[in-house]
Amino acid sequence: MKKFCTYHFFHKMKQAKGLWFHLAGMICLFWFLFRVLPAPHRSQYPCQQLAIPIAFGYIAFWSILLHGAIVTIKHMQRKTTALAPALLIGFILIASITGFGFAGSFNQSSIPYAEWTPVPKDPMGIPQGVVPGRVVWVWNPDATEQTLDGYWWETQNNNQSVINEMFSDGLQAVTHAASDADAWDVLFTSFNENRGLGNKGYELGEKIAIKVNLNNCYNAYSFIDSYTYVDNERDAHPAVIKALLKQLTTVAGVPEEDIVVYDSSRPMPNWFYDPLVEAYPDVTYVDGFGGASGRNKAQPSDVSFYFSDGVVRTLPECVVDATYLINVPLLKQHPINHGVTLSGKNMFGTFIEDVRDLHPYHESGQIMGNAAPQVDLFASEDIGKKTMLFLGDGLYATLNDHRTIFHFNMYPFNDDWTNSLFFSQDPVAIDSVMYDFLHTEGPNPIEGSQNYLHEAAVIKQNLYDPENDGVFLSESLGVHEHWDPTVSIFSKDRYSGPEEQGIDFLALGQNHANNDIVITQPVEDGLYVFGSEQSIAISWKMFYRFPTTLVFGPILVKASAQGDDFSVEEVQFLVDDIVMAVDTTAPYEWEWSMNSFGEHILSVSAWNNGEEVSNTQRSVLKFF
Repeated sequence: MKKFCTYHFFHKMKQAKGLWFHLAGMICLFWFLFRVLPAPHRSQYPCQQLAIPIAFGYIAFWSILLHGAIVTIKHMQRKTTALAPALLIGFILIASITGFGFAGSFNQSSIPYAEWTPVPKDPMGIPQGVVPGRVVWVWNPDATEQTLDGYWWETQNNNQSVINEMFSDGLQAVTHAASDADAWDVLFTSFNENRGLGNKGYELGEKIAIKVNLNNCYNAYSFIDSYTYVDNERDAHPAVIKALLKQLTTVAGVPEEDIVVYDSSRPMPNWFYDPLVEAYPDVTYVDGFGGASGRNKAQPSDVSFYFSDGVVRTLPECVVDATYLINVPLLKQHPINHGVTLSGKNMFGTFIEDVRDLHPYHESGQIMGNAAPQVDLFASEDIGKKTMLFLGDGLYATLNDHRTIFHFNMYPFNDDWTNSLFFSQDPVAIDSVMYDFLHTEGPNPIEGSQNYLHEAAVIKQNLYDPENDGVFLSESLGVHEHWDPTVSIFSKDRYSGPEEQGIDFLALGQNHANNDIVITQPVEDGLYVFGSEQSIAISWKMFYRFPTTLVFGPILVKASAQGDDFSVEEVQFLVDDIVMAVDTTAPYEWEWSMNSFGEHILSVSAWNNGEEVSNTQRSVLKFF
């Protein structure tokens, strides 16, 4: 009888997911007040790093709720109707406890989300670049440490020499050159010829502006200033910019004083700036505030930029004065309507005024067939047309929330950081390739998130005129297509190729690839609350990366055999070295439903011909 009652108790608790939201919120709030207030330095402890976002989220939940009730009461005149807010709060509380809604997963989208499958190898537009449509993907898992010691951007977690080598390989491959020096000469010469500036390379005195993505560096909730504040959110990588600056100064012969690294919409924090200025002190560093030593505030020029929806912005002097631009986007998804932040959106930080007025246009641009602001930016004479090279920083990718770095499960990453760099002169092609990586890993961006690539590939007439001079964009800005996932990711046939006027895809790094079994659920550092194929009370992908894998209640453990021609006869699931289940057919799954209290080692091993061919494990803190 006791066993029966316990089972039904936990079964009922599983249905009341919202109750766990309130229990977790109250416990974490008490833990924060009890431990951190007497000793603030404890806020950096792993347990507090787990508790703080839950506690603050719980405070925000009740603050918004009570504020709304108070405002409503003030506007109500009759005593009978004044009870309505209290009844509403009671209903919401009951609904959240019984699992109907408020404590569910957070969603920033105003466009309905629906997974979709791209049509492979259906190119549109005209390939651009000295090697038309060429996109080089360079992958080397040795670029970063799989298990981080501290923040992702710290020196001990990144191998600068490997990143430099990756940069050299990608630079030569995108230009089909025999050396780094030849590659830069090809880039400068082809760029000047296309701009009608003659058959010439770089000349002393010409300025080069490098646009980096520091979007998450403005932390309005920090008690410390934005320059000294540190976090683990994804922004421009100092190691990638160091590799670029080394190439420009020592190989291409560009004086430091003629180079500008900028993001005119955000502060440039010390953790990014310090390693760069130490190595390249004469480079100019420009941000949106100019509030720290060595960083200049972006100054407005007399040049305006006109978006197609009527919004007008002022370009900074560092961009207008530059002869060449280098666009360094990140491999990032974005929570606004399940979108992406790649080369197009990276240029949002290339004007003086606030970006928020552009959000309506950006959101409308995520509907297929609508005009898109990224096309305005690509079409600009001072922005897109000045861009000599697109350098995609994919060392650490984000999924869904544009801040939190994640291991990728897809082959060849196999539950590791993406460790990738991307090179192209075609803005549409490089964003198409980076988009396919994000879409394949999932959660899939909505179909409309790639609308700007369609718009940039096949131009609508009399629509895009960023100079407002009556001369509308009329020619394709590049080639867009999606890859064929049934073809090896290292094959040039993943895309249509130059023969079909498609993307000319070149993958470097196949020698590092291995066949592996990968645990795809639970993910490393994820939070699951009775998460067996169900929504969880706090979405780990939207809010926070937990310091351990934390599971409440049953969970469906999932594994995937990753690799080209990887033959697996069976997959074993183990907990603390004890075989719990065996699955012989993909997808490989096992329901971990028995009650557990404490830390366990979850292992998955792949077997073929009676031998173990691959194994992996994960530490899991599991309750119930």
